[in-house]
Amino acid sequence: MSTPNGPLQEFFSQFNFQRYTYNPHKPPLEEFERLCQERQWGPSKIRKHKAAFLLVFEREQDPRGGLAASNVLLQEFFSQFNFQGYTHDSHKPPLEEFKRLCQARKWGPSKIRKHETAFLHAIGSEQDLRGGLAGPNVIEFFRKYEYQRFTYDLDAPIQSEFQRLVGLRGWGKANLSKVTRRFNRAVALDAREQSVYSASESTDPEGPGMQEVDLLADWLKKQECRGYRYQGGLPELEFKKLVDVKRKEWKQAHRELEHCLSWKHSLEFESLRIKFYGVVEKVFNILLDRFCQITGFTPWQVLVGLYGEGQESVGKNAAKTILKKVFVNIFDFLDAFQEILKNPPTTDRQELLRLLKPRAIEVQFPNKMMLGVYSALTNRVFPVSVAKADGTLALLLNFIKRVLKGFGGVMRRFKKEAGDELRAAKKEGRVAIRSLLLSREWDSLSHL
Repeated sequence: MSTPNGPLQEFFSQFNFQRYTYNPHKPPLEEFERLCQERQWGPSKIRKHKAAFLLVFEREQDPRGGLAASNVLLQEFFSQFNFQGYTHDSHKPPLEEFKRLCQARKWGPSKIRKHETAFLHAIGSEQDLRGGLAGPNVIEFFRKYEYQRFTYDLDAPIQSEFQRLVGLRGWGKANLSKVTRRFNRAVALDAREQSVYSASESTDPEGPGMQEVDLLADWLKKQECRGYRYQGGLPELEFKKLVDVKRKEWKQAHRELEHCLSWKHSLEFESLRIKFYGVVEKVFNILLDRFCQITGFTPWQVLVGLYGEGQESVGKNAAKTILKKVFVNIFDFLDAFQEILKNPPTTDRQELLRLLKPRAIEVQFPNKMMLGVYSALTNRVFPVSVAKADGTLALLLNFIKRVLKGFGGVMRRFKKEAGDELRAAKKEGRVAIRSLLLSREWDSLSHL
């Protein structure tokens, strides 16, 4: 039972609406599960709010010191460095505190790397002790290394899962070092996101009657069937898994028609992809609507504001001309802006565009071919034919295979030219693939 007007009461009460009213007489964890069900939150939203819930739960258990009593491992890590120029502040987010420690101690890069390993281990172990959900970056890390003998267990502590993976894989010293760095990086990214979530919780209100639903996760969960279970991965990769399962089902049911009909030309496949990309377009439109609410611009003016040069007040046809020279992946665009617009840094429209323009430029590619190669390698492809012809999303889409002849040959030549570098980048994920593509000029792409 929570304390009247205490942290838990304050946390739960902000979500009161017609289908949910906080019951202080129920155990907090049970009440949190009920809240998630009533709000119909998807995995990413649950992770966000669970981080904040755990913080206030701990604060209620220990009103004297916030997180100090429960974060034993982090407390031990930081306390060993207490000296005249540094004293551990248990009320600050761990990553912020680690940065402050490095500055106070004036550590160089090698010293930071040395202590960062122990710090990240403490964070991971602390998450295990809390029983919190693994974050999206840790989940993505483990998914990359799944194979016949190892399937990631979402309910197991992340450190024990990492040790199990290492034991099964039997990596040598060099490979183990690389994998450990990737794992630590994933833990750090999740910790950073949780710190941001908990810090912004009080400024991220949800009005009465509003149900914040992770639309893509919600849709994918509804498609669960024999052979496919939604695992909280990247939407486009989850969709690929779903398509693979549905393709096998279809082939089994249409064996006699395989000689004259392919899966990709079937009504089942077309219906599935229209529905999925329809949800992606809906998410994109919701994102732009948020931009429009703040700036007062139309959706296409927002895009021109992000990618043009002082040309915001243009009509749709003019915007179409300007955006023809913009080469950006739609999924990357969503990644860049979804979180920050939940709690925008300013409501001044010109200032907002000025602040967010670097993000827009960062996800842009120099040409259509490089965008096509990146999209194909990462499976982040949005088919132009599926988008609404008169929609705003269509303004950012580019025909790749239809316009550029021999695209398949280009892909083969690039894979051969990039060789081991590309194989390593694919293991690390889309960010590494983007970095590799932009790192230099490629002979396989330069003549196009």
